[in-house]
Amino acid sequence: MNAERNKKTIIDYLEAFRTLPITEEKMDRFISPRDGELRKHIEVFQAGVPGYVLDPHDIIAEDNKVVVRFTMLGRHTGELMGLPPSGNDLSVSGIIIYELEDDKIVNHWMEFDVPSFMQQIQATVPSSPEALAN
Repeated sequence: MNAERNKKTIIDYLEAFRTLPITEEKMDRFISPRDGELRKHIEVFQAGVPGYVLDPHDIIAEDNKVVVRFTMLGRHTGELMGLPPSGNDLSVSGIIIYELEDDKIVNHWMEFDVPSFMQQIQATVPSSPEALAN
């Protein structure tokens, strides 16, 4: 795999998703049908935080993987994870790893600052792991 080519694909992907609307055509250009979870994630977040963007700080590529350290920016104006819109501006940091094949994302793994995110959308953060199970 060409790491620089994969890095360029992700840079183009992040730039393309900065402009609305997010269409099926746009998703098909960058995301393989194999990664249905990423498509679902984008749809859920577009409904709750229309026009959100991932503002990249670092982009590192090796083999068929590209890592992006980012800040997600947007405004919570729609229902998100069953929560009504708060109207709050959001700024949440995270890291996502994209796996690519044939210039398309085939898998991804994401970690982000969940407590900060929950606080910003005014959700209650569970106090213990047991509370998450209920």
